[in-house]
Amino acid sequence: MALPLVWQVVAASLLATALFAATAALVLARRMVALGRAHEAAEHRLTHLACEVRRLERLVAEATRRGAAIPTSRAAEPLVPLISIPDLSREGEHDAAGLAEKHGEVWALVEAGRTPREIADEIGRPIGEVELIAGLHRQHLAAHPRGRHDD
Repeated sequence: MALPLVWQVVAASLLATALFAATAALVLARRMVALGRAHEAAEHRLTHLACEVRRLERLVAEATRRGAAIPTSRAAEPLVPLISIPDLSREGEHDAAGLAEKHGEVWALVEAGRTPREIADEIGRPIGEVELIAGLHRQHLAAHPRGRHDD
């Protein structure tokens, strides 16, 4: 004997709901497993980092006891300042002649094809300052094909 249509719809709805719930439970279970693995990996990494911190603390304590500095890999390389801090207390030339007088050497070396590092080493200015002057000079030349800085 067949069930009335209403009960068939109810049974189909319940079956669909149960199937949806089972699928959701499976997805959640997989997500929980993935989270558990991620948690274990994070704990392992944390333990490793704690051991590394203890090792570094021992090295610092040992170096302090010896009175020795911790060696750096770049100790032999001379330190070159990346930027210079301008003296804002003095008055500076703001006209084109002042710029040419102040930066003409950098402009000439840029136009000769020298790299900012070579220019900085040659004229004794910080590399960051040379890169800024060279970049502004190139930008000016692109905007003013005549190349004059008094435009």
